[in-house]
Order: sequence, then structure tokens, then C-alpha cells
Amino acid sequence: MFNPWWCFACLLCGGAPDWPENGEATREWVIDAIEWRLQKGADGCEEYTPAIDAWSLEWIANSDEIIVEIETEQWPVFDAEPRLQGTLIQILALEKLNMVDHNPKRCLNTLKKYAKRSGDIWDEELEKTFDENFELIKQ
Repeated sequence: MFNPWWCFACLLCGGAPDWPENGEATREWVIDAIEWRLQKGADGCEEYTPAIDAWSLEWIANSDEIIVEIETEQWPVFDAEPRLQGTLIQILALEKLNMVDHNPKRCLNTLKKYAKRSGDIWDEELEKTFDENFELIKQ
């Protein structure tokens, strides 16, 4: 029998990483988790995302391998939407974990795509703020 709710949940949560073994995130798990989160947006799979964010951000905070520092005044998008800070930390960590040189424009594009996938977050004010942020990066 066809169950439309199951399929809907499958679309939202499909591809979610398995829980970390023994409840401890690893480098590989964090990479998979962040990549999955960036594809889903803030509204995707509300059952798993709080735990996935908590584990990945905890691993990043405790990591000896990478250090993520953000000067919030360089990111005016936080004035419009402070909930994007955790996502930016994940994006910056993913760059380092994948050994990719930091590119502020690419980073901001990734953050914008994530915000657009997030119905609760995206609005005209945030879009305008992202556009203004791109102008700052060009300078």
C-alpha cells in the first residue's frame, strides 16, 4: 500500500548520515553530515538536523585538526539572520576538512543557497543583505 507520508519523510531525510558509532562523531562523519545539511537547508528533516548539527559543531569545537574563527562584523548577514552562524561555521570547517582554500565569495554563495532552501529564514531583507555582502567581498 502506498503511504504518502513515508515518501514525504523519505524526501526530506533521504541520505541522512547514520548516527555516529558510540555517539562520537568522526572526521569522516562530520564531512558527510555537513555536506548533507547544506543540501537540505534549515527546514530539511527536522527529526535529524538538531542532533546532526550538535554532533558536527561539537566535533568542530573540540577538534585539534581545524580551527574556525569568524569575525561577525565581516558577515552582515548575521544582523539579518543570526541562525546562519552555525551553518557558516560548518561551511568554513568543511573547507578546511576538504583542504580547499578559503574563498569568501564561494562561501557566501554556499550560505545563500542554504538560506534559500530554508523557508523560515529566506525573505527579501535577507536577500538584500546577501547582495550587500557580495558588494563588500568585491572590494
